[in-house]
Amino acid sequence: MNKNLPGITLAIIFSLFCHGYATSPNLSVVNDRDIVMISVENQAHIDYGLSYPITYELTIPENIGNLKAYKKFKSQHNWELIEAKTDQDFFNGIEAIRFDYDQNIAFLSIAFSNISDSIFFKITDSYENDINTPYIGMSQYYDNRKAVVTITADDWADWSNEKFIQTCENMRSFNLWLSCAVITNIQNPNTWSSIQEQLDIGYVEVIAHSRTHPYIPYIDTEGEVLGSKQDLINNLDLSGYNSSGDNEYIYAWVAPYGEYDNTIDTMTSVGKYLISRLFYWDDNYFSNWNNELNKFDPVGASIEVGSSYYWGSTDINELNGTYDSVIESNGIYHLMTHPNILEWNEDFTWDHLEYISNKKNIWYVGFGHLYLYHFLHNAYSENNLKHIKEKNIIPKTIKLIQNYPNPFNPITTLEYDLPEDSFVGITVYDVLGNVVNNLINKNQSSGSKSIQWDATNNQGEPVSAGVYLYKIQTGDFSQTKKMILLK
Repeated sequence: MNKNLPGITLAIIFSLFCHGYATSPNLSVVNDRDIVMISVENQAHIDYGLSYPITYELTIPENIGNLKAYKKFKSQHNWELIEAKTDQDFFNGIEAIRFDYDQNIAFLSIAFSNISDSIFFKITDSYENDINTPYIGMSQYYDNRKAVVTITADDWADWSNEKFIQTCENMRSFNLWLSCAVITNIQNPNTWSSIQEQLDIGYVEVIAHSRTHPYIPYIDTEGEVLGSKQDLINNLDLSGYNSSGDNEYIYAWVAPYGEYDNTIDTMTSVGKYLISRLFYWDDNYFSNWNNELNKFDPVGASIEVGSSYYWGSTDINELNGTYDSVIESNGIYHLMTHPNILEWNEDFTWDHLEYISNKKNIWYVGFGHLYLYHFLHNAYSENNLKHIKEKNIIPKTIKLIQNYPNPFNPITTLEYDLPEDSFVGITVYDVLGNVVNNLINKNQSSGSKSIQWDATNNQGEPVSAGVYLYKIQTGDFSQTKKMILLK
């Protein structure tokens, strides 16, 4: 088995910095009579495997039933029947066809094969006659689900091995996927064996969490970011969604302590990670694609289920309420965990997992696999346009979101939600309470907003490194958060 990072060579790294390269794939869709062919560029297929089923939407004729769907990956191959499912079935991440005869749409979920850069599929009637099924586009979520649930778990290491085994088993009992962030300087072979066993049983994805869990700046950024990915590939047999032919893939990076800077961001791009996860809450949607780094911008999570002695929420009403709000807005409920501090002897964790699990209209998926799906969906611009309206939902509450990046140097982005038109003031203060910069002081329309601060004061002069506060004031509402400027 090839145990190297797919596509990472000195030549490609040189090309990245000197010339740039396009890893967001180009997709082509061809309706040839009664057959649909989807093709992806070869380099993107090699770089990312594309082994997670993507849902394609097709128009089916009215007043017709008992349809079947077939697939093949090369024109000379025989057709293979695709398993049919209904909206009354519980299934996630499998190749399947679901016919919505009321809406006259077929939702076909299928992954790319390592033997070809193309997928052919067709639909037939009960007499095996091919029927015309015009291609509509890709579903934003697998099987056109209402919303997403994904869970990340930080700090799998020798000292936390038993806690992770317990957490994997408990999450699996609810049919919940768990993406485990591994600190890869593992010395005990039994820890690697435990990780492999949990991978083999299923519902577990591994993602990278550095080699030594350092604070920034890293002494060895390449080793922490690229090396940890290679450690996972070298020490584990990655199959399923994390493999294609002889190649194996790690799609996500989790930042130790939530600390992040431009050097790490660039290195995750070189390592062909699709996404980085930081350590803050209230981030419930996909991040944007970064055309310069050819990856998605880092994201936080929705909330952490925690411990009464450490951090995270132990309030079942807060946990369930956050889930309800995200699902109602058709978003991504990203539950963060640290298994070493989870309190399985308390009811709130069990109650919350039961509350969020086993819903037939929700997509349950690994964090890296979620962004692998979105990577391909993001490439099809017509489909993105289809979902712009869904993503621009008017927020229900005023909210100030943690700045990104944090720490930063010298530019950071401040995001906030306005449920209605209002007068807004956003001000940056130093730790003594002195005004540094009045970023916004005007009427604004409702919606999700953002503004950048370039670490200057009201006179346009650069400010010194340190801790700063930023505050939103609108009507009777105010909220303050902390950010750190590094130089």
